Amino acid sequence: MGRVGDLFVIARPAGIGLVRAAIGAAEEIAQTRPRFVVLLGTCGSYAVGVDQIGAKSPTSGLAIGDVVIADRVMLVEPSVVMGLSEFPEAVSTTVRIDGAISDGLATSGARRVSVATTLAVTVDDAVATQIARATGAHVEHMEAHAVATACAMRGVAFSAVLGVANIVGAQAREQWRANHRRASEAAARHLLRWLELGARGAPPRL
Repeated sequence: MGRVGDLFVIARPAGIGLVRAAIGAAEEIAQTRPRFVVLLGTCGSYAVGVDQIGAKSPTSGLAIGDVVIADRVMLVEPSVVMGLSEFPEAVSTTVRIDGAISDGLATSGARRVSVATTLAVTVDDAVATQIARATGAHVEHMEAHAVATACAMRGVAFSAVLGVANIVGAQAREQWRANHRRASEAAARHLLRWLELGARGAPPRL
């Protein structure tokens, strides 16, 4: 924790995986009562996605090292995508992101994207393509939905800054190991710059 410009900032690991991230985020929010939360991390880019106006395109247009800003976060299960199972109606599968914060963060070439949160890393090219086409997701991140939901339950504004470390599919794990530090650093630099400039779009102090 410390100050960045006029802002008092607390940085904490949320935990790896959907459950641990949800518990970790909920505990931190209850203890620190933040004005807003920005999740920082890495993600994988789907090779098939949607373009800026929502039309299907052959590629998400994202390269390893790019920085993206979450616009919406979806809970995604491949077996649901394939029609083999269903989420109960009471399960909230989509969380909209705070528009003002995301607008403020979407500068210097960072794109606003739809994020799919899966229980595990997708390592099959065909499944990755099915997820992207069925959901319109641009990137995959295992914890975003958990943290977004924890924030929504407490009424805390949320966004996410993610660095693309891999292409979702068969080479995902190998690419992530090779690129996650570079992608993390790119995302961290982007977030730090936003904080230094006053966190445009963040909720005002009460």
